[in-house]
Amino acid sequence: MFSLGHLSDLHATPVVVRNPLQLLNKRFFGWLSWQIRRRHYHRTSVLDALLEDLHRAPIDHLVVTGDLTNLSLVSEFSAAREGLKRLGDARDVSIVPGNHDAYVRVARARSWNLWSEYFESDAVESAAETSDPRDRFPTLRIRGPLAVVGLCSALPTRLFDASGTLGDAQLDRLERTLRGLAERDLCRVISIHHPVTVGATHSRRWLRDAESLRNVITRAGADLVVHGHNHRTLIEELAGPDGAIPVVGVRSASDFGQRPERRAQYHIYEIERNGAGDGPRFRISLRIRGYDRDSGRFRAEDERVLVG
Repeated sequence: MFSLGHLSDLHATPVVVRNPLQLLNKRFFGWLSWQIRRRHYHRTSVLDALLEDLHRAPIDHLVVTGDLTNLSLVSEFSAAREGLKRLGDARDVSIVPGNHDAYVRVARARSWNLWSEYFESDAVESAAETSDPRDRFPTLRIRGPLAVVGLCSALPTRLFDASGTLGDAQLDRLERTLRGLAERDLCRVISIHHPVTVGATHSRRWLRDAESLRNVITRAGADLVVHGHNHRTLIEELAGPDGAIPVVGVRSASDFGQRPERRAQYHIYEIERNGAGDGPRFRISLRIRGYDRDSGRFRAEDERVLVG
């Protein structure tokens, strides 16, 4: 059995504006939202409890589906790097960026490049070098029986727009990757920040080419899709060439829970080969651990079989 952890939307970095000129763009409204509302429920104490629980859990690999930062301030990217080190070694943690990590345009040398070892493909799987980090996606990391395929849906958008886009080139590369992996008897796990299924969120926050992504997955197949972005638990399915594919969204990992349905959670998937010789190739079960405000710790909240 292989255990895969999944968390998202940490919003873990301090919002420190040293120069007011940094707010002369879309960041101003994000900063205002942080000051009035969001800083009260995204708390470092919850993340400390999460880290303590993660280090006790028997997790073989961890996937983080974006939004490590809040406003894409330069100081946030370096702070997030330190947070990633607390989660684990880059060999054991795979990330994809979220829309808050692309809030506005920031030079790559001062932003995503600081995290590059956490979303680099394995050396034998990597594509050609490119100056644009988005061109390196999908990333591919083989861990035990898993092929972890990372997608980048994050790019700067206009004011009040939190949508994402993959683009035709990335979708083409994804289909080739999934088809190649189908011949390698690996459990194909797709990680992305934005939701994938129909009606998962409204148009201001959706994945603009979600239909194209669904078509790729339907044709080429996958075994599991995980995402964040909505700060809500979402368990749905997509049709695949060999049966239904679970699509699971996780809540924010740092929410103190002024609204119970948004209180912090993270997911653990237990994945094992189906030795019966018929049915799905892998048995996939899900355990949900959530933050308990009374104890200040994470505890078991739900468990279910997704496949098998």
